[in-house]
Amino acid sequence: MNRMLLLTLCFCGITQAEVSADLVTLKTRQSQLDKALNKVSPALVAVKDDFGAGSGVVVSADGVVLTASHVVDSRRRRSPNRLQVVFPDGAVYRAEVLGMNRSVDAAMLKITDRPRNGKSFPHVDLGESSKLQRGDWCFALGHPGGIQENRPAPVRLGRILSAGHRTVVSDCAIVLGDSGGPLFDLSGQLIGIHSMITEVIVENRHVAVDAFRRDGDRMENRESWGKLQAHDNDLVETSFVGMFLRWRNFTPEVSRVVKGSPADHAGVRPGDLLLTIADQSFADPLGLSTLLADIAEDQRVKVQIDRVGREKDLTMTTGRKPTDEELAQREQNDDDPTPEDLRRHKELKNQLTSLRRVGPYEKRSTEELDRFLPAVSQARDSVVEFRELGETLALGTVMSDDGYILTKASELENVIAPECILSDGTRPKIREVAIDRAFDLMLVKVDARNLKPVQWATTAAPEAGRILITTDSRGTPLLPGVVSVPARTLRTSSKGFLGVRMNMGPRSQYVLLDEVLPGGAAHRNGLKKGDIVRAINGTQIGDTFQMGSIVGSVAPNQKISLKYQRGDTVRTIDIVLTPQFVSPAGDVMLDRYRKDNLGKFASVHNSGFPEALQHDTDLFPHQCGGPVFDISGKAIGLNIARAARITSYAIPAKAVLRVFEELKNKGEASRLKEAS
Repeated sequence: MNRMLLLTLCFCGITQAEVSADLVTLKTRQSQLDKALNKVSPALVAVKDDFGAGSGVVVSADGVVLTASHVVDSRRRRSPNRLQVVFPDGAVYRAEVLGMNRSVDAAMLKITDRPRNGKSFPHVDLGESSKLQRGDWCFALGHPGGIQENRPAPVRLGRILSAGHRTVVSDCAIVLGDSGGPLFDLSGQLIGIHSMITEVIVENRHVAVDAFRRDGDRMENRESWGKLQAHDNDLVETSFVGMFLRWRNFTPEVSRVVKGSPADHAGVRPGDLLLTIADQSFADPLGLSTLLADIAEDQRVKVQIDRVGREKDLTMTTGRKPTDEELAQREQNDDDPTPEDLRRHKELKNQLTSLRRVGPYEKRSTEELDRFLPAVSQARDSVVEFRELGETLALGTVMSDDGYILTKASELENVIAPECILSDGTRPKIREVAIDRAFDLMLVKVDARNLKPVQWATTAAPEAGRILITTDSRGTPLLPGVVSVPARTLRTSSKGFLGVRMNMGPRSQYVLLDEVLPGGAAHRNGLKKGDIVRAINGTQIGDTFQMGSIVGSVAPNQKISLKYQRGDTVRTIDIVLTPQFVSPAGDVMLDRYRKDNLGKFASVHNSGFPEALQHDTDLFPHQCGGPVFDISGKAIGLNIARAARITSYAIPAKAVLRVFEELKNKGEASRLKEAS
């Protein structure tokens, strides 16, 4: 077996030394992450009041907390007693705002209650963001969507893409509720505080920890200053500076210099790479905009550039700074998109597709994905692909050598003629065996022998921080990630669900079905868009809230009697509800994942699983159904859904094996019944 593995790897152009080095690198990274997580997790806090919630981290034994200024900066927060922090063990303490620098989105709090253990608060050490290098590994903690009782703070793993004087950019995906939470290096030192995101999933902005080092004394002295800037103001393109930039991998290249502008007089030329202004580096366009906003008119500043590989210092005297009104008017009048605008629009459009260009420092760079090749080489024949008319529907996981395969049920239901593509390219005949709707798993049997089943890791449930890799159907490493939350029962699994979206009819006289979700109870019982719901369990339905309350009060797998009208025909049918297989609105936190994009960026069936582990791999719906591996090459679960920007779910290995046996027995019983 070892000889065959060596031959396979050498054939792929990988030497045994490289294999060993990659395994050592992954094991070392895993060990560092485990150690760091254990050290820093107790110091994470949720920051909340009556108006909202965010995250934060304790950085001193006496309870100093760092967070983002936009988490606590509101005129509504007039009483410091209303501000609270919540530790991972559920302990709640009162806190107050000490000070903030809004320009960098930094705030400092102080816990006003004494620690209940009579000693000190758990806290973390500050790192130095100025020493960060592109490609350094990091991890994020926080409370996306707010703190949840049955969910520990999700872990996300990534790399530093850019670091500046005020901002760090990483591909550790964050969302609403994470704001103010910590970004750590793999030694467990704090290097940033979560601040903002864009639509591009790898553009996650964090306040550089050095900003707290510089301004900490002022904040401790209860000073608050600055103005938070949430979007690029293009100040660099105005008469204040006079240059246009092309950003590539967070590096700005000068594409055009305005004749007679301050940049022109300073000697800036097209092709120059802009490194610093006023001795300050910047991580991204917003960081540059914030920097320029703090520079005065007619101010002499040093501009450092890289020209053909050589650094050069120039001196520039700034011009007139446009007013906010002029900048706003300029944005309104800018109807003709520049090549950079078009490039950026294309990147936004493709940001969740396989067409998105992967940067050299991302966690999914070719170099990093190749490290997983030795781990997944044994599983290359254990993953299949399901297609229809050439389009990939889902992946599948080989469960036995005689042709049993598990896949995601909702992606294959109602498909007329799906094809199963094995790793050798053959397309055997498919027979559906059975479906488990709670787990959204379908067992199929293909007409093939001597298949290679996946090897499952069943000795211990994977904990948060376990490094993962998802492959394509050819066994190529595709998507790296980490277990964000250990396996748990999703709260939606206990909620009855009809599988419809509702609206009030004309003049709000009745409830109209606005959408019938594929795979839902309503869909399976023939309900259609436009049907009018008249009654449920004998109760007349007057509005959507009433209907939602009645359905939600019934447990999954229980029956309701539904009276509906289609045209002039009124019918009553019995419907068995499913678990709530779509995440609640509060869990789907970006427009990209809302209802109009279900099936495109998020799976239609993306919640309600009785057991699921959460990971930060940004799957596409058609990439579900296959196994997800750890660095040993064992499958720890079966990818079952993408639910949101940072949330994918996998069915744990033990549950997969249990459901597999149940479905196989169910299918055999069904065949015997038909035969008799």
